[in-house]
Amino acid sequence: MKNKKGIEMSLNTVVIAAIALIVLIVLVFILTGRINVFGKGLEDCYSKGGSCETDCKTLTGGGYVGIPGTECDKNSQKCCIKVTAQ
Repeated sequence: MKNKKGIEMSLNTVVIAAIALIVLIVLVFILTGRINVFGKGLEDCYSKGGSCETDCKTLTGGGYVGIPGTECDKNSQKCCIKVTAQ
């Protein structure tokens, strides 16, 4: 009977250590940016109501500004969003 308790305790320790290691690895990936969970929506120009253009000044109607840090930057373009008064 003593051997069974020792094996159970050892097995529990291994399982808890494995779960802790998996959680630690996931946290490292999230914090280093390997998993882009939080920033995906922030880079989307179209979800902000804009469009990718080469120059915002040439858009009809005027009043457009370029927003940096979107997926448009990857194509050497700007995310152009119409500025409205509120």
